[in-house]
Amino acid sequence: MNESESVEADIQGNQVCFRTIFDQTSLFLGLIKPDGTVVEVNQTLLKFGGLTSTEVVGRFFWEARWWTSAQKAQLRSWIACAAKGEFIRYEVDIVGAGNNIITIDFSIKPIKNESGQVILLISEGRDISEREIAQRNCQLANAELEQRVAEGNQAIEKSERRWETLAKIFPVGIYRTDLSGNCVYVNYRWCEISGITSENALGKGWRCTIPKEDLERIDLEVQNIIQDAKPFECEFRFIHADGKTTWVLSQAVAETKDDGKVIGYVGTIIDISEHKQSELALKQRAEELTSLTTILAQTTGLLQKRNQELDQFAYVASHDLKAPLRAIASLSEWIEEDLADQLPEENRHQMHLLRGRVHRMEGLINGLLEYSRIGRVQTESCLVNVGELIKQVIDLLAPPLSFTIEVADQMPTFMTKRLPLQQVFSNLIGNAIKHHPRIDGHVKISVQERGAYYEFAVTDDGAGIAPEYYDKIFAIFQTLQARDQKESTGIGLAIVKKIVETQGGTITLESQINAGSTFCFTWYK
Repeated sequence: MNESESVEADIQGNQVCFRTIFDQTSLFLGLIKPDGTVVEVNQTLLKFGGLTSTEVVGRFFWEARWWTSAQKAQLRSWIACAAKGEFIRYEVDIVGAGNNIITIDFSIKPIKNESGQVILLISEGRDISEREIAQRNCQLANAELEQRVAEGNQAIEKSERRWETLAKIFPVGIYRTDLSGNCVYVNYRWCEISGITSENALGKGWRCTIPKEDLERIDLEVQNIIQDAKPFECEFRFIHADGKTTWVLSQAVAETKDDGKVIGYVGTIIDISEHKQSELALKQRAEELTSLTTILAQTTGLLQKRNQELDQFAYVASHDLKAPLRAIASLSEWIEEDLADQLPEENRHQMHLLRGRVHRMEGLINGLLEYSRIGRVQTESCLVNVGELIKQVIDLLAPPLSFTIEVADQMPTFMTKRLPLQQVFSNLIGNAIKHHPRIDGHVKISVQERGAYYEFAVTDDGAGIAPEYYDKIFAIFQTLQARDQKESTGIGLAIVKKIVETQGGTITLESQINAGSTFCFTWYK
């Protein structure tokens, strides 16, 4: 396996691994070009929106129907900022299949190459509807706490029991702290997530299994919000006794007295381990993808250099091979002229065969060079009038006056690569003339519009081709007639097939013996 094949194998292996993680995560993920064009979105987002990949990929991200009209202009602005290297994060509502509306924690992260240029944007959305519900429930619980103070001890006890009952059945972890950070209450789900018993969690015990760097982040966040009684939000880890790590998102609101004085916080924790693992894996894959992109760019540069060397070699080889061939042809003519009447008819015929072989060899060399360049030599697109192009091809081929070539009206004019299309028509029309058994043959060229492409047809009334030879005629060096009967390199139709397929089209043959042949090929608009 050469270097290029090894790189391609590595890329394919990494892409399979990346795709598995990309599609199985519960996050809404998308890969976007810096101009906003969608490269890929995962199955989670497609399933939520009730869309298929073809309805999203290749279009601008803000055109997806899960965004409201008001959000689209804002989203374009966010993508423009991310393309400059900024990290974007907001909470937004999106609309899914069946008009299902959810709130997501939405972010756009720029991915840069080694030179610092943004080459890819990763959009990420996490459903936080559950968190919003938890916050509202916490607010309701806090309201009940305030109410019980006003209603007296009896109402306080009743509300306390109700609050504790509600906290026990909550699907998220719930806790209460005082202003010093001492834990005064945790529910069952909190203990389940953290791996700490309620007894060990009280006071400062809740800090015992949290890594030092995470505690520093929590304390810093608390210092920033405590004076103004702002809401608290922080991500951190619990390290269980068995070594298991659980990532959580903790959110809390201030608990106050009637006079507005803050006495502590009431909050929730939810398990976001799966989200963090996916985030870390996605970051790793993005870094690997960036590395592979760099390797691929280097490989592409190397291949371009090799192609240039191959072109130079082909040119030199062609020149060095054709020079002695022309000398052989000239020598045979001189010998025939010098011997004049002394040369027997059989030897004249042999000289004629010799020059035929020389011309065939020269044609083979030219054909091989033309075949090798297909797909490697880039040509610019231009506005092509197909009717005028076919007329020029016919003039160059110069068919016999008795040969009729009919070109259908209303041939299209469109933007395409002129030279490849000219080569296809030249070979097909030239073959129809060259291999026709009569000099009064008829060829018809027509076109049909087929959505995204045109279907051209070249039809003749020649000898036809048997079905068992349909595949053979498109193979390189294959001919149906002996070369002693009809000089041919056997490369023309192979060139046609390779050009058409390189341009994304297909070519087919319909034929009957003694009833002519029709070559149909498609060409994208």
